[in-house]
Parts: sequence; structure tokens; C-alpha cells
Amino acid sequence: MDTPILRWKLDTLLEREQVTVYALNQRLAEAGRSVSRTTLYRLASRQPERIDLEVAGRVLWGLEQLTGKHFVVTDLLEYGAGDDVPRRLTAAGVPYTGDTETDEVLDDVPDILERIRKLEAGEAKLIPWEQIKAERGW
Repeated sequence: MDTPILRWKLDTLLEREQVTVYALNQRLAEAGRSVSRTTLYRLASRQPERIDLEVAGRVLWGLEQLTGKHFVVTDLLEYGAGDDVPRRLTAAGVPYTGDTETDEVLDDVPDILERIRKLEAGEAKLIPWEQIKAERGW
């Protein structure tokens, strides 16, 4: 029988709120409350072995800034049996899809989902390939 443990559930919170690890990391850094991106990815993949209250507070603050919602510690931590296998997440903070090409992009370009969100929201635009080639003299 496994010993009950406390564990992070940042992955489900980020998924529910449609916030990427990259966006959270950027917001915390802008506010001078940075948490390393590696730490945030570890929290989102349920890998850490300890709970740092200062980090938890910063994560909750960052999520509130990004979503305009109020969060509590129980949104971030859960108590349960230690028999769950943690889901591995890509560098973009989402679970691996099983498609090699997609997973490589999600690992190589951690902000890809944030870029897509900005494009879909009209906050960014695509630059035609012909324009890029012309600007670079190709």
C-alpha cells in the first residue's frame, strides 16, 4: 500500500485555465517574482519532491494576474495515494501527443502555444515566406 502524499497539480490548473507554463513564467519575470522555467515545468509534470511555499505563492499570484481569478492552495496541491504515475509533459507544458514531429516542436519551441494563441487572438500576424526571403536576400 502506497503512503499518501501531497503533490502538485499545476498541470490540471494550467490546462483548465488555458495558461501555458511559458506565459506564467513570462508574467512572473515581468513582475520581478520570477520562478525558473525549469521549476515551473517540473511542477507542471508533477516531478518535484518537495513543496516550496514561496514558489506556490508566486505561482498563485501569477495565475491570478493572467486570469483575473482568485486561486487557493488547494487549486495547486492535492493529497492522495502515491501510486499515480506522473504524466510527462513537453517543454510547452502539455502532455506528449505520441506524434514524434509534434512532440519535437512542443519540446524545441516551448512558447509555440503562446504564439498560436496570440495569432488566433489577432495579437500577432504571420509574415509571408516570400517577404522573409526578400528581406534576407535569399
